[in-house]
Amino acid sequence: MTGSSPGGGTPRWVKAFAIVGAVLVVLIVVALLAGHGPGRHASHGTGAPAPAAGAPPW
Repeated sequence: MTGSSPGGGTPRWVKAFAIVGAVLVVLIVVALLAGHGPGRHASHGTGAPAPAAGAPPW
């Protein structure tokens, strides 16, 4: 079989995907813990409510 290791173990591409996936998970966790979560840019603490959906921008 092409792409598998000579010993018949786990193929190299599977190990590579696992390492890349683990690095991505660690980066996401670090970013969330550092305060870069999904709601970070929603409001910047101005106290003003967001405009209603469909409201004119003025």
